[in-house]
Amino acid sequence: MTSPPSPGLDRLLSDPTRLAIMSVICAVEWCDFAFLRDSVSLSDSALSKQLATLKKDEYVEQRRTYLGRVPKTTVRATDQGRQRLLGHVAALQAIVERTSRPQPDEVT
Repeated sequence: MTSPPSPGLDRLLSDPTRLAIMSVICAVEWCDFAFLRDSVSLSDSALSKQLATLKKDEYVEQRRTYLGRVPKTTVRATDQGRQRLLGHVAALQAIVERTSRPQPDEVT
């Protein structure tokens, strides 16, 4: 059984690019680097930099294999990364819910 998502906004996922990356890779078990790059509209170098940041804080892990002599990189979210994404999304939803409700003095 997994623990519930931690509450509050996540500093790393406040960046829209990293949030998009985590949203894509949390939807699958393993994600091909090229597919991820195209899904979030980044260059290879920009995606590599963002993945390095996420990997350093243990949000993602990477695996490099070879098809013959051609390298293939795949990425997946760690359990911790998935939990942090869920907590961040829950915090965003709470903010949206608070701002969409009329305040008591605004109700007529």
